[in-house]
Amino acid sequence: MNQDGLGESAKNIEGSSGNTSLPLVLKKLLLSRDETLQVASAHCITAVLVHSPAKHASAFIHADIPEFLFEHLSSSSEVLVWSSCNCLTLLVEEPLFFSKCHTVYGIEAVVRSLQGSLKMNNIELHKQGLLLFAEILTRQPEEIKLFTSSAMCRDAGRALQEAVSSPVLEVAAEALKATSAFLRKDHQSTPPVQYGELQALLEAMLNRCAEFSQTLLSRRPLGHASSRDSEKAILQRGKFLLSTLEGFRSACRLAIEFQSEPSAQENPFTAPSAKKEDTLEAFSEFLLSACDSLCIPMVMRHLEQTTHPALMEVFLSILHNLFVIVPHMKEKFSKKLASSSFIRLTLELKARFCSGLSHSALNQVCSNFLYYMCLNLLSAPEKTGPPSKEELSAVSELLQHGLPQISSRSPESLAFLSDRQYMEGAARQRQYCILLLFYLAYIHEDRFVSEAELFEAVQSFLLSLQDQGERPPLVVFKASIYLLAICQDKDNTLREQLHCSLISIS
Repeated sequence: MNQDGLGESAKNIEGSSGNTSLPLVLKKLLLSRDETLQVASAHCITAVLVHSPAKHASAFIHADIPEFLFEHLSSSSEVLVWSSCNCLTLLVEEPLFFSKCHTVYGIEAVVRSLQGSLKMNNIELHKQGLLLFAEILTRQPEEIKLFTSSAMCRDAGRALQEAVSSPVLEVAAEALKATSAFLRKDHQSTPPVQYGELQALLEAMLNRCAEFSQTLLSRRPLGHASSRDSEKAILQRGKFLLSTLEGFRSACRLAIEFQSEPSAQENPFTAPSAKKEDTLEAFSEFLLSACDSLCIPMVMRHLEQTTHPALMEVFLSILHNLFVIVPHMKEKFSKKLASSSFIRLTLELKARFCSGLSHSALNQVCSNFLYYMCLNLLSAPEKTGPPSKEELSAVSELLQHGLPQISSRSPESLAFLSDRQYMEGAARQRQYCILLLFYLAYIHEDRFVSEAELFEAVQSFLLSLQDQGERPPLVVFKASIYLLAICQDKDNTLREQLHCSLISIS
């Protein structure tokens, strides 16, 4: 039955005098033993829901039609399973579907059906099953637990692991969406939390993305005639990478949420003498390692071809989350990021996309990331002693207020730092932030402005402070002196200027 015919049937049924008995009639057809009638019934329900969902969805749900659709998911008929999945996908848009707890009783059928369909070669069935699963996982109310046993949660994770590994890109893409929704605290909180299974799922997801990225890179077309194909491939790769990062971010959020759950720290059924692998600590360290070895290289390779604000927003929020997830590694991780030019990268993102009020969400994520990375770097300096708590508190406040205001490119930042005009409080804070960013970048060998230009900017900044009779935070003053010293060390012609500057300031 084609879609036009179904739509016309829906209009005729809706307008008939027997409208109130429609759910019961279609329910009887679903209960028949004739597969053709069962499929026709599912098609009719779908057509009615597409035509007027608000008017009919609740009637179908009250008639317990979802219960019989879930039963048909175990059918050997691929057509009936697909039709039932399609119909259920529309019904889950109605909140009543969840308040009647249909998903709690039907989730096992969904998982079993997905496991079975993935062994077939029906790609459309794979996609429809994953779409239904993702919709249920996303819409399920937090207060109604979906997985009532750890075994069912494990089976669901394994089905997703198989799906994200699919060689068919469309299937893997649908699986990524379902995985992101699956990594929700209320879906994973049935004790014991199976961190080993979650790790295996994330590894499969990241490996599939890495494999896809490498495949596209190895198939780069040659010649101008293929430029459109190349652009399409880059866009496709970006979408897949974004979905992968969203799934990974969901895992990071899960780890943060479980930090406050004593029962989620480790598997309580593990023998005391056993190696502690299935724990939140081990899972957290895996997230850091996976980000370092897979997420960061994939994103950096993608940045060589294009930059997408939404992708970078998710990526930087992951890096920010990792400071919280593995606190004992935050200083070391921050140093590695700084030495890999992440200060420069984040400032360039802000300058390119966050001027004015555009991309405010990206600006906030960039600012948060820089804020925590800067504090981590300042808390464990390599060149000087650590600042006092009072100094760190003062720096924390100025970074918090100043970083969101910075969206200028390096030459503009240097010009602003060099400005000798009277500076108001907010503008001065911005100067402090810019100077600290240059300082931290230089300490970690990320020198993205010339020594001569930076020297002049810092010199003008210090003279401006002297003109206005201001005393900067001690950390800012130390950073200024360090930059003057390191710049003159790289350029002998600046030594005499440094000597005169220090005499003038003193």
